[in-house]
Amino acid sequence: MTDNHSPDRLPKKPRRLHIPHRSRHVPDSEWRRTYPGPVPPQWQDIAASKGFLIVDRVRDRNHVVLRCRECGADTVQKAYVLRTAQPICGGCLETRRLQDAAKCGFTLLERDEMHHKYGHYRLPCGHAARLQFGRVERLAREGKAAGRAGFHCPTCYAARLSSDAAARGWTLLGPDPEANPNYRSYRHDSCGHTQRIAIANIITGRVGCEQCGTCWSAAPSEIYVLAFEVPHKGSFIKLGYSRDPESRLRYQLGIPGSVEARVLYRFPMRTGHIAQKTEKALHGKLKQRFPDSVIPCNELADWINVKTEIYRADILPHVLTYLKAATANQQTSPRSGKPRSSG
Repeated sequence: MTDNHSPDRLPKKPRRLHIPHRSRHVPDSEWRRTYPGPVPPQWQDIAASKGFLIVDRVRDRNHVVLRCRECGADTVQKAYVLRTAQPICGGCLETRRLQDAAKCGFTLLERDEMHHKYGHYRLPCGHAARLQFGRVERLAREGKAAGRAGFHCPTCYAARLSSDAAARGWTLLGPDPEANPNYRSYRHDSCGHTQRIAIANIITGRVGCEQCGTCWSAAPSEIYVLAFEVPHKGSFIKLGYSRDPESRLRYQLGIPGSVEARVLYRFPMRTGHIAQKTEKALHGKLKQRFPDSVIPCNELADWINVKTEIYRADILPHVLTYLKAATANQQTSPRSGKPRSSG
């Protein structure tokens, strides 16, 4: 008695057919329907010259199934394409895309059904993202740029923007209502006011609330002393004022990351106006008493993007003496800054 569950009686699994993107709207059953006409011998000759073997005619008289001699995959193509162009093997194309993804550290999950030039990938961070096949191919071929991750994860980016906003006292709400990619919509945690703000301003802290904020001249500020050392040139200090000296150091002065730089002292001032007035008076005294310690405007042009307010480090004790005297009336004490990583 024959066993009905014998493997010999299991139906044969149909071979996978790769379908060109312009024909994927056609039901799969149409591609499984064999066209009864014979394959013209000249078609076989053309297919052989292009690396294929015609194994079937399907759907109608215009379509053939090409088996790749390189990978063995079956791809549906129009007979016209076979005769007039070089058909693309769907199996080889898929293999290349999988290999490109692996070289980049990605995992190709599936192609995007809405656009044939896109696919869905699992990124090294664990999130999925929609990327162009061509972009991944270029990254696999050329490699990532120095200091770059090689990919942009929308999920991680949104989390980073949210974290940056929270650090500044704001909550990220979503995209910019005016559709500017460099802006986002934020809510001020203190008063609940909502406004659009440039991403760069949130990162650097140069942002004020339109509802409860005060102008820079009335807001609290600080006079800072910044120290940095330039290779083969020596040690220098910069005297200035800012509402956020650390932001000033990291984002606005343009000091290369290879240069060791830090905010040495910070003297709180009641308002930006007082800070500006005090700073200008100090510069006047320093230039008058220590003219040889004032750095010419072009001496450090390649190392910092300001041309004045820079002095040689040997006058630091005198700078601190002047600062303490100038701020004594405000009953403030200097705060030490934190070193910036040289990166």
